[in-house]
Amino acid sequence: MSSYLTTRHLGKYLLALAIFGATPMQSHAMDPKFKLDTTVLGKNSLPSPSIRPQADVRRAAKSAPTRRRLRAGKARKPAPLASSSDHRIMLAQEARERDAEVEVAREIWTRLIPSLALRGSDRFDSPSNAFSLSLDPERYPAFPAQDGGSILVDGRGTLPPLVRALIQDNNPQVRVVTENPTHRQRFYRSLLGASRFYSIEENFSVDFGKDPKITVRADFRIEKMPDSLMRQDLNLLNVFRERRATPQGVVSLLAKNGFQLLEAGSPSHQMPGRERDLIYLVAEKEPVKILDSFLDALSVPFETAKNIDLYARDNIGVRLDVPVHRYFEDNGRRYVVALFNGDPVNYTLIRLLETKGYRVIMLQEDDDFQSISEKLLSRLQLPGRYAEQDLWALRDVGYTVRMSGVKIHNNRNGYRNLFVTDRHLDSLVQELAELNGYLLRGTR
Repeated sequence: MSSYLTTRHLGKYLLALAIFGATPMQSHAMDPKFKLDTTVLGKNSLPSPSIRPQADVRRAAKSAPTRRRLRAGKARKPAPLASSSDHRIMLAQEARERDAEVEVAREIWTRLIPSLALRGSDRFDSPSNAFSLSLDPERYPAFPAQDGGSILVDGRGTLPPLVRALIQDNNPQVRVVTENPTHRQRFYRSLLGASRFYSIEENFSVDFGKDPKITVRADFRIEKMPDSLMRQDLNLLNVFRERRATPQGVVSLLAKNGFQLLEAGSPSHQMPGRERDLIYLVAEKEPVKILDSFLDALSVPFETAKNIDLYARDNIGVRLDVPVHRYFEDNGRRYVVALFNGDPVNYTLIRLLETKGYRVIMLQEDDDFQSISEKLLSRLQLPGRYAEQDLWALRDVGYTVRMSGVKIHNNRNGYRNLFVTDRHLDSLVQELAELNGYLLRGTR
């Protein structure tokens, strides 16, 4: 029997023959009776670009392994797999951390709802006529819920779906929390939600006072009952592990305003590891004395009641003394401070000092701390302004003090930050400032 190939079939066959040197598979061997049909096969049936030259094929075949070797050489070596003993040690460590966090949560729960803490037990059993189910209390601890239900903690995620369905079908008031207790924020969010408290607010903050103002932030605010707000029976809960303990003065302030603060674990209060800052308290009310206090805060020495010779550098044999209240030098510049008394001649002479290279700070009788600070900072070209400002970041310790004053960063008097204020600081604000790295100085 004779076999005939169409042009398309013959093209595929010749291409395979050029690449592999033979037919690609034995099952496609040519029939010995094969012959070409000259009527079907045309002279230009197979275009040359579709067949790769033999030399190019050989070069490509030789270069391909080289490229593969180069790519293999650049590839990273796989990280060595941990041994089974290391894996067991890691799992045991994770289990201990979970168990420790559950104990912390149980202590918090006892303080949060003491009337319910004695109601339930650590063991969870689900009796039924169709089956008997018992859970390991260490692996699946149980917590009482505010609404009378129960909370089952599956921190390892090992509770079979069938068992969970049987438990909740037998007792619909059972809620299962599957968050890992070591992930505190997510775990307590789920635990508080499962307890069905009346209201839960996350990332809560409350302010006390006006200027200075103390702001306290908590991870959760909890209203257990609908009348908790009216009875001032509110709970604040902090669970962030790295936060320092809240000072007792802040805890007492919260308690006086109806907030009971709970903190997970035993955070310690440590002094911030940085250079000390300075708060300079200004009690003066007279304009010139306010400026004296500000210069003292900046560690700038000054002279009082000085006479400045207007023609001292002209060498013309004339001496004209102009009285000024303060004179000081800073960064190679000369400054004079004068209090305007309504005399136009004195005012003109003071302004003429500017033509002799003096920088003039003119004060008014009604100038207060804010206006004097703005004049002084402008003339000294210091980067600061009078405004309400936080003494430290709220996120760092969970509370902060905000007050009016001037904050100057990287002050040249040796302190990292300088805060000058005319506000009165009570004992609690002073205590908090010192706990957060501030030294207090001034005229008070």
